[in-house]
Amino acid sequence: MNYYKKDIRLLAKISAFIATDKKNKLQEAISEYKSAKHSPLKLYEVILQSYLFCGFPATIEALRIFNFYHNDFKFPQHGKMYNFDYLLHQGEINCNLIYKNNYKKLIENMDKFSPDLKEWMIIEGYGKVLGRKGLLLPEREIINVAFLTARFFKHQLHSHLRGCLNVGVGEKEMNLIIEDFGYFISKTNVNKCKSILRSMIIK
Repeated sequence: MNYYKKDIRLLAKISAFIATDKKNKLQEAISEYKSAKHSPLKLYEVILQSYLFCGFPATIEALRIFNFYHNDFKFPQHGKMYNFDYLLHQGEINCNLIYKNNYKKLIENMDKFSPDLKEWMIIEGYGKVLGRKGLLLPEREIINVAFLTARFFKHQLHSHLRGCLNVGVGEKEMNLIIEDFGYFISKTNVNKCKSILRSMIIK
């Protein structure tokens, strides 16, 4: 299945502009996204997801632009999404899907770094954010790679490149995604991303 369609390609660009604080470029890309009549829900979900990687200030600034172009947007209702047990369960499922055989190692490492952050990661990151409707998990992983390539957090980028492959994004598709990044993320970061992907494909 091809997950990297026109709307996701443009959302990856938007993600990179949020991550690199390029507000003018971000506004242009969001305007382009609306003109193409892509789903405002998907755009909203990508902007919300940005707070995991870029923090609340960057997300709030992106939401200002979103609301300028989509001031009639109907915010989604998620009901039980804020039930703690549900978030923990959904977070464990998503984290397992993304990390597969490395899930246990991830949990052990995070427990050593900080038991608190481990819990937040599962509940907040993989449950509350990546568990939302509006985007498929493979689409969310592509967006995660865009954020992490733009800011270049090597270890997390490695994990989510692998995560893309684990949730069904194909190798050819991954190469296309990274090639696209060359248009809106620094060449240095894109080349590093290519190197990481090559190393894991060879293995």
